[in-house]
Amino acid sequence: IAKRRRLPDRRTGYTQKAKINGQSVYIRTGEYENGQLGEIFIDMHREGAAFRSLLNCFAISISLGLQHGVPLEEFVDAFVFTRFEPSGIVSGNDKIKMSTSVIDYIFRELAVTYLGRNDLAHVDPDESKSKVSPGIVKKFVEPEFVSEEVVSERVVELDKEHAKSYNYSLSSNEAKYHRMTAHPKSSIHTKVKQAIEKGYTGDVCTECQSMTMVRNGTCLKCMTCGATSGCS
Repeated sequence: IAKRRRLPDRRTGYTQKAKINGQSVYIRTGEYENGQLGEIFIDMHREGAAFRSLLNCFAISISLGLQHGVPLEEFVDAFVFTRFEPSGIVSGNDKIKMSTSVIDYIFRELAVTYLGRNDLAHVDPDESKSKVSPGIVKKFVEPEFVSEEVVSERVVELDKEHAKSYNYSLSSNEAKYHRMTAHPKSSIHTKVKQAIEKGYTGDVCTECQSMTMVRNGTCLKCMTCGATSGCS
């Protein structure tokens, strides 16, 4: 029979605020001296009293399980991909951009932060690092893709001004050519970055060529045409 290992009275942890389809969710954690997760608290202030009470009881049960030695991996495998409302696009979290439920979001966040499960995140691990020491979460630094796009815009604008000075107009096709040849890779990176920020994976659909692919189990599914990457 497992014995309970209680947390210290003064403990470290972190608080993560996010919004799931516009609904605010707060996750607060408590850790042992070695940085291991020992408890969680969940709060959704806009939900009804019954729903909030159920979330509180659920958080207490998870905390008791962790303190009695249940591995966090077991909880993650059991509760990730659960589906109910509110669900959808996640804002306020630099690693997770979409969830199928509040419980799915919570255990994705805990898995990425404490287990290094970057397969459950929607942002490249090189861009967003998980927590490396107790009570400290590294801040995500956004790569400077915008500056490259601005350079491309300036090239086109300078060409237009140059054309006006010699009394002829630069056609739209020529402007488009200058934009594409100035920085062809930067525009592709920008589109991928924008797709990831909206909660998509950044992959291109083989059917409709759109960047609206999301995780569908172990495969990908297009939210525009419904095509999958080989799964049923």
